[in-house]
Amino acid sequence: MKDTMKAKQTEQKEVGRVKLSDTQELVASLVDGEKLDLRVFVKSEEEEAYTGATKRGFRLYLFGEV
Repeated sequence: MKDTMKAKQTEQKEVGRVKLSDTQELVASLVDGEKLDLRVFVKSEEEEAYTGATKRGFRLYLFGEV
């Protein structure tokens, strides 16, 4: 059976980055031009450990034009 539903692609553009520690950064991104996403990213020094976004963060919905 063919899948007739397509997943909506989101456009995400990084607008800022603040170093919190040697292994953490706060990253601000615009999502679809209407939401500001603030998320903590971690960088692991160990090869097999996790590197990327954490669940810590939040999203603000912007009103008006950006």
